[in-house]
Parts: sequence; C-alpha cells; structure tokens
Amino acid sequence: MLDMTAELEHKAKSLQKLMLDGPLVKFSDLPAYINAVTNKDSINDRYLLLERLLVLMSRLGDSTQESEPLRKLGSEVQAFVIDLLYKDLPHPPSSYLSVAASSGIVPAASSSSSGPIKYAFRSADGSDYNPLFPALGKARTPYARSVPSIKLPPLSSLPDPGLVFDTLLRRDKFVEHPGGVSSLFFAFADLVIHSIFNTDPKDPTINNTSSYLDLSILYGSSDAEVNSVRRKDGTGRLWDDVFADGRLLLMPPASCALLILLCRNHNYIADKILNINERRAYKDPEQLSEQERATQDDEIFQRARLVNSGYFVQIILGDYVGTILGLARDGRDWRLNPLMEMRQLDHEIAPRGEGNVVSIEFNLLYRWHATLSEEDASWTEKIFRQYLGDADLSQVTPAQFHDAARTALGRTGNVREWTFHGLKRANGRFSDADLADLIMNATEYRAGAFKARNIPAAMRVIEILGIEQSRKWGVCSLNEFRKFIGLKPYDTFEQWNSDESVAAAARSLYKHIDNLELHVGLQAEEAKQPGPGAGLCPGYTISRAILADAVCLTRGDRFLTVDFTPYNLTTWGYEDCQFNVKDGSYGGMLTKLLFRTLPDHYEPRSAYAHFPFLVPSYMEKEMKTRDAKTSKGEASKYIWTRPPPPKPTTVVGQFEDVHKVLQPEFLTGQDQRLAKIIGHQPPDVKLTQQVLFANRDEWSRYFVAATKTLIQSRSIKSVGKTTQYIDIVKDVLNVLPIKWICEQIAGLHIRETTKRAHWTEQQYVKNFQDVCRYVFLNTDPTDDWELRESSIKTFQYFSEDVQEDFKTFSSWISDKVSSINEKDDSRKFLKQLFVSRGAKEPAELAASLFCEVVPTAAHFSQALAHVINFYLDEARRESYEAIISLSTNHATDAHEKLVKYVHDALSHDPPVSGLYLTATKESVVGGNRVRAGQRVFASLVEANKNRPQNQDGVFGITEHGLLYSPLFTLVAPRILATVLSLPNVRRAPGESGKLNRFVEYHRGAPIQQYVTYEGSISPFPDSLLLQYDRVA
Repeated sequence: MLDMTAELEHKAKSLQKLMLDGPLVKFSDLPAYINAVTNKDSINDRYLLLERLLVLMSRLGDSTQESEPLRKLGSEVQAFVIDLLYKDLPHPPSSYLSVAASSGIVPAASSSSSGPIKYAFRSADGSDYNPLFPALGKARTPYARSVPSIKLPPLSSLPDPGLVFDTLLRRDKFVEHPGGVSSLFFAFADLVIHSIFNTDPKDPTINNTSSYLDLSILYGSSDAEVNSVRRKDGTGRLWDDVFADGRLLLMPPASCALLILLCRNHNYIADKILNINERRAYKDPEQLSEQERATQDDEIFQRARLVNSGYFVQIILGDYVGTILGLARDGRDWRLNPLMEMRQLDHEIAPRGEGNVVSIEFNLLYRWHATLSEEDASWTEKIFRQYLGDADLSQVTPAQFHDAARTALGRTGNVREWTFHGLKRANGRFSDADLADLIMNATEYRAGAFKARNIPAAMRVIEILGIEQSRKWGVCSLNEFRKFIGLKPYDTFEQWNSDESVAAAARSLYKHIDNLELHVGLQAEEAKQPGPGAGLCPGYTISRAILADAVCLTRGDRFLTVDFTPYNLTTWGYEDCQFNVKDGSYGGMLTKLLFRTLPDHYEPRSAYAHFPFLVPSYMEKEMKTRDAKTSKGEASKYIWTRPPPPKPTTVVGQFEDVHKVLQPEFLTGQDQRLAKIIGHQPPDVKLTQQVLFANRDEWSRYFVAATKTLIQSRSIKSVGKTTQYIDIVKDVLNVLPIKWICEQIAGLHIRETTKRAHWTEQQYVKNFQDVCRYVFLNTDPTDDWELRESSIKTFQYFSEDVQEDFKTFSSWISDKVSSINEKDDSRKFLKQLFVSRGAKEPAELAASLFCEVVPTAAHFSQALAHVINFYLDEARRESYEAIISLSTNHATDAHEKLVKYVHDALSHDPPVSGLYLTATKESVVGGNRVRAGQRVFASLVEANKNRPQNQDGVFGITEHGLLYSPLFTLVAPRILATVLSLPNVRRAPGESGKLNRFVEYHRGAPIQQYVTYEGSISPFPDSLLLQYDRVA
C-alpha cells in the first residue's frame, strides 16, 4: 500500500508539473500547423511553426520530463524535424561556381597518414570525408550553388551598393539585442563562420578552407599550416596559445581569446590521452626513437584533434544553437541533436556522414555586422584607423580596403609570435588574466539587434564588397531562396519588413519584391522578437536557414557521426564531449571550457561561466521572472557579479611546510561546503561521536564479519578450477561503509533488499562519493555545481529518513510496533542517539549524524583500497606475510604493528593527493609570504615522499566517521588482515588485477586520478579484481 501511494504521488507531481508548463499544444499553435499541412512547400514562417515544434521538442525531451511515452514522442518529432532540415539542401550539391581541376581525382593522402592507420582521423585539407567522393568539401575547391536563379535582373538595373548601404543598412542609432545576447556569442560565431568560409581573393569561386567544422582556424587547412602549430615531441600537443588562421587577428579580440582556449583544450586533451593511455600503447617520449616518437605524436595529435573538434561542435549545438533557440534563457536543458542515428518511416537508415560543401547563399547569410556591440564597433573603427589612417571610414573605397587588408594580413609572421589587442606573451603563453578579461568584457557587452539600419558606418566598405561579390556570383534573390527552403515568398515589401520607411526605401531601390537581393534582403528583413524557441531573433529567413545549415554541417560530417566513437576518440575523449545537463548551464559546453582553461578566474556558480552567451544582468532578470512563477529560487544559486581578480596561489610540497598549513591558521573550506549542503552552519557533532564510538568494539566485529560475508557471497568461480575471483573494491570495500551507514547507523533502505528503498547499493556509493568530493576534494570548478546539488539531495533524503525514525521514538505505540523488526539493527543506534539528544531537535540531530558519517565514507573505502593494493605488490611479499602472521598473533603489540603497516602504506600512497587551504593571517610558508585570504595548495604526495623516517605521513583527511583515528585504527587493520588472509590471494591476471589509475600534474604537483569503467575520471577507484584458492 505504501509503494502504491508513493507511485500515485509521483505521477500526480509529474502531471502537476506538466499542467504548470501549460498544454503541449495550445490553441494558438493551430494556425501554424494548419498552414504547414495545407502549404507544405510554401510555409508562412510568420506563424512560427518551427519555433512551436522546437518548444514542443524541448518540453518533451527536457531532463525533467519523466513520462517515457512523451519522451519517445519528443524523439520522434525531433527525428522528423532533423530529417526535414537535412533535406533542405542536396547531398551532394548539384551545382558549383566552377569546376576544380582536381575534382575528379582522388587527392593525395595527408602526410600524417603515412603507413596503415587503424583509426579515423581528419585530413589537413578536409579531403577523404566521403570515401566515394574524396574531394567533396575539401579546401581550395569551389563553393556550391544551392539555388540557381531564374529571375536575375540585369546588373545595370540594380541599385548602387553604396546607396543600398546608406538607405537600408547603415546604423542610425545603436539598438541593443532584444534577447540579451552578449557580444561573446558573436565572437564565437566568428569562429564558426571562419571555419567554413575563406574566399580566395584571387579566385572568388574557391573556398580556401574545408566545408566542415574541423577547427581549421586552429589547426590549418594544409599540411604546412598544421605543421606550424604542432610541437611534434611525442605528446601530440600544439605550441602554447597558437592558431593557424591569421584572419582572426582582425576580428574583435574575444574571438582570438576563445580560439586560444580551444588551443589549450587540445593540449589538455592530448595530455589526458597520453596519461590515461587506455590501450597501454604510449610511452614516455624520451624513451622512444625518433621514428617511434613521430608515430606516437601523430596518433595522439589526431585523436586529440577529433576530440577537440567534437567538443567545438558540441559547444555549437549546446551553447550556440541553445542560445539561438532561447533554451538556456528558458531553463531548458534539451538540445537539438542532428547527429542522432535514426530510421525513416520505410525503415531505411537516415543518411549521415555523406559529406558537405558550403554554398555561396550561406556565405552571404552569415554577414551579421548589425550585431556588433557598441564596444566592438569602436574597436573595429580603431583597427580601420590603424591601417587606413585618417580616411573617412564612411567613404573608404574597395581599392583602399584591399590595400589595407593586404598590409594587415601580411604581418602575421610566425604563429608562435602572433599577438592581438596589445597582449604580451610570457614563456610563449598569454596571461590567463588578460584572456579572462577579454572574455568577461565580451560577456558584459550587449550585442546589437538584427534589423535594418543597424550596421556601423565603418563597415560600409565591407558591405559594399559583399553586395558586389554576391552580384558577381550571380546569387539568387531573397524570394528564390525562401522558396528553395520551403518558405512562402513575400508578395510585398511590407510583408518583408513592416517598417514603412524601410519598405519604401527598398521599393524605391528594387522596384519589385522579387528583385530584392539575397544579401540585402537577409540583413534588412524584419527580425523576430524574443519568445519561446526564439533567442537569437534574426530575420525570419535567417532563422529558418541557420538551423538547416547547422544540421547539414554537423550531420554530413562522418567524424561527428559514424566515426564519432570511443574507439577513435578514446573512451575518455568520447565522454568528455558529452553534454552534462546537471552542471548548472542547462546543457552548455562552453562552461566546462572556461572552468578548465581559466580555473582561477571563473569562480564556481558564476553566471559569467554558466551563461557566457547572455548578458548576466539580462539572464538574472529572466531567471528571477521564471522563479516568480515556479518558486524554485534558481537565481539565488548563481553569482551574478563579475568574478574578482584572483590572488596568487602558493604551492607547497615539503613535509614541514605541508604540516604547517594543515594547522588551524589555514582553513580548508570544508565547513563552508558542509553548510551549503545542510543549509546552515554544521552542528556540533560531539554528542554523535560519543554515541557512535561508544560501540567501536561492536563496529570492529561487524566490519570483519561483513567483509567475510561480502567476499563469500560475491566471489565468482573459475570453471574447472579451484580459483575464485572477487572485485575487492567494487563489491567489498566500496560497499562496506554503505552497509554500515544504512543498516547499522541511519536506517536507510537499499533497493536490492526492500521495495521501499530510494537508491541501489551502487547509487549510494556514487552519491556518498559526491558528498566526499564536494566537501574535501573540490579543486575543479567544473564539478562544483553537480557535486553540490547531488550532495544537497543526498542530505535531504538522509535527513528526512532519519527524522522519520526519530518520530517513532517519541510515540510509545509506534516504538513498540517498529521494535518487532529485529533485522533493522540501525534502530538500536538511532534510539541511543535520540535518547541522548538533550535539547537538540531531530533535524539538528540528523544533520549532525550526516556530517559525521557520510562525507568521509568514500575516503575510508579508498584508504583501504590503497593499503590492500600496496601490499599485493610482489616487492612487498615479506610485509604481506608479516601482516597475515600478525592477524593471528594475540601478543599485546600485534595490533599496534598492524596499524603501523596501514599507516606506512598510506604514507606511500595517500588517498588525497593534495588540497587547497586559505590563510587566515599573514605568514611565511616555504620561503614565500602568504597573505590573509590567499590560497595555498598543499601537495600531500610530495610531502610524504620527503617526510622524516620517524614520523607518520600527512593525510589531510578530517577525522570523522570511519576515519576517526580510534575507530579507523581498530577497524582498518582487521579488514586488511581479513582480505590478505584469503588462501593464496593475489592479483587477477592482466589489467583486471591493477588499479586503473594515472598521474597528472596540478600546479606542478602530482595528482593521482582513476579511470572508471565508463571512461570518466574520478578520484576514487572503482575496481580491483583479486583471485584466491577455494578451500574444498
């Protein structure tokens, strides 16, 4: 009955949420759907059909959607929309601007592909993306023509380009973006646009870059350019802070700053691939011959490029397209997924990875100069002045501009020496502070609106050149383009733009709406207003076309679809490219890049990191408006002010220095994080400790018995042999504190043992690990949001369940009834705690118990794993045998000797590699003056390496719960002895018998990390398989 009530309550809450969001299809949506059905080849986009479908998909596919049938419906609708958008363009294109001399020849393989390659990799020039048409979309081949024009007015009858600019495009006054989009969004758009468009100045029919989102702006479009950015030292890394495309140097500086972060991301990825070494194929480059080093470098570089390019595209789909559709603004974590595998109604597989060729129509579509912020417009004027002198920028001729452009682009030189915006390099790198400042400025700058008459006057010559180029290309009209993508052609200029003065000016210039040029028509078209499904708010035609282009660019790339696999990217690399909807960014990927590459400058919970494509003041207002309707209080979780400049961090590794900073004068921040979890300052835990440790002898016996039971029940047999296998980490050590807390201490239910349970055993392990990571190991701001939210949920569940038990102790009848359940051993402890509570309220008592036993549970398991692993090494066979002997020795000092073995193992292999502390007052540490409020990173690994022989190591772990020294020293040696006393216990063969871990460096100090079976990185081990002999 209890289970049925809970299920009904769950369904009621789901229904209530759906009703609060409104019906899935509203009455006001019907005209759009009716128009689509009756005019499928000429849809009136003013009915906002696409937006309504996107809103429907976002509601059905959001992570909060709990109805499986509705989620399936959302997936089916999305598949239909993606298939529709992909087929907007022909694959391959049916027409080109010219015929390339090599179009029918299979291109020569890239120099990086010498020899047989057993993994997919991107060529430098974009060739071989389609095995059947290897030149499709490669660099230095012609643009495609999507729409052949059959209504091309005589060139002599078209209006003067300068006149067109002055009457329809020139900014009369700045109009800010109505959807709060930041300048950083368009800085990133520059990266997207320059990745796929680079018109050859000598032959404008040729695109000098590939038609793929392959980050050619970073890596280059030829072998020579790729080689210029590579170190080729066996690590697969690039040179520090480089990129290959000099055109970006003439863009607003935030574009270069973002590209530098993507360069750093490549090196971060390459380091991870080398350090993790998933296939155990890589070696220290110093140990390799020149040829071996070159081969290793090629493979790591190519895999890192696959990951980095995939990450770049996920930023496009998650942050960029998410902003275009207003998803982050509306609190939706659903994202359009054009990469998905799907079948059509006839069961035929929908095409993916066929290749792509960008077209001249879309080249013109991405001329978004109206969106330049006031600050970026001013910066652009200064750049023009730098190369054009005192010339009147509103009267610069194309010839003057070409001369200036040749001068500007001719100054690029060595990529390792490039600078921009006056930034200086130090040891080859730009300052983190300078890059962060540029990106945060761009986050604060509000972009301009898409509209007629909003392009800065300084861009006049650029727009004139664009109009002239479109005419030389023979581009179709606006109406022809609309008809091509299935939209209703405009009948009048007023339909195109309802502003009478704009419509009148266009009519005067073009006479008839069918004569309106594509470039001009796109830029001066009436723009959308912010609303559900509409965040970018460009003109209606652009809005429809950019989604089709995004789908084609990504779905047509085999390295993002059929070859986007863990095998090619490595398991870790593949996982690194996946969206995390629990990170506080509603599925964004740029957040992780900012935290990863500028960790000191973007503080956890900063809106500047979570929503960089939206102006913080705008997003705060939107979120508070949403909170007023939902009462969720989401806005209060973020920091809306600009992050302050960080204070320098001091790193210490000498034993004496680390021991000094572990004293009370330096704070770990653990209490503050515990306060965020429980909602108030951590309570006094002395009472809980007293009751808990009064039973320590009982707990010691419990853990020995539980260890034996788990090993016996979870071992697997070897067929035909007497050998048995046990995953000592996953099935024993990680489980021990879970069972103790749930079954002996807090009375929490485990799903395998009762239907009332909330979580499975492994879910408890993961959730308790999250608490431990948030409280003690919170060194990476990327993880802060998810760990905090997970910890809060864990505490709420723990507290509510414990308080329910406390209530029964205050009721005589309930207490008598509940005491019948003799298997619930936890009630004995909880009753002792409740009786001893004094004036403490049940909520405070539950919080105290949580703070005492939960945060350290994962550290307890890890410490035991390290100790057992340490003594399984053949080099420590003598210590291994001594431990077994001592376990049956009843001498008074036997246990003390076992404790010494445990401490010695932990000194050599500490569970915590390092931790941050903050000075409360000025002091001198390691010869450096540390001021109050300054952070120190203490390397426990280094400290234990140089500790005096007569001293125990430093572990940096708070003594609470199972890590309380009197309890830990009683329990840990007995668990160790129980495991090592198994008959002929030893490591399982191969990698199964080893901890899957690696060492990386944080601020120059070694950090030990583990690779989980899912390919993600964790500070905790998740598996170690042992074998032992079965006793007949």
